[in-house]
Amino acid sequence: MGSLFGKKKNKNQEITSQDRAVLELKVQRDNLTRSRKKIEFVIDKETEIAKQCLRAKKRKQALLALRRKKWQEQTLEKVEKMLTNVEEMTQSIEFKQMEKKVFDSLKSGKDALQQLNKMMSVEEVEQLMEENEEAMSYQNEIQELLAGQLTQEDEEDVLKELDEIIEMAQDEKEINMPKVPTKNPKKKQSLDEEEEEEEATTSSEEEIEKEKEKKKTKVKHKKVAEMI
Repeated sequence: MGSLFGKKKNKNQEITSQDRAVLELKVQRDNLTRSRKKIEFVIDKETEIAKQCLRAKKRKQALLALRRKKWQEQTLEKVEKMLTNVEEMTQSIEFKQMEKKVFDSLKSGKDALQQLNKMMSVEEVEQLMEENEEAMSYQNEIQELLAGQLTQEDEEDVLKELDEIIEMAQDEKEINMPKVPTKNPKKKQSLDEEEEEEEATTSSEEEIEKEKEKKKTKVKHKKVAEMI
């Protein structure tokens, strides 16, 4: 699944010298931290011994315990200074590593940007913008024409062209305007024929109905005669 959706992480990732330095510094930091705790414990113990000696009227033993405490306190100061230096060095290296990663990312981004810039030159971009501007201008002109928004100069050109066409047509005697007919005899004739057909159909239907009534009357008379 990992090969389909991404690269597998390299478990055997190379350890750099900076990584080793950071690791060693962290080990020393842990050692110094343990040493500091031991020294603090000894200081507290020597303080308690000095108090017990004073309560027992043992001044010399109390003074000796306080001297050991003083030496431990001086050692503690040295340990704390070394611990501070180790922590600062560790943080500095880790910060520089982060800066290096950011620098590498910026460098990769710069290289990618340069490659993209090579793919489209300034001249090509300017040409594209000019072509787009011309296309938009042409489209706006078409829309104005379709909307009937002609300028005064355009109207004058149209009228002038119309006059030229009329003049040419008159010279060639091509303008023959047909007269508008006042009546439509064909239409009237067709209407008359339809009316005659309707009248003939109506009269034939009436005659058929009369014949049916006569037949019904004869049948009734015949039935009455048979009954008598």
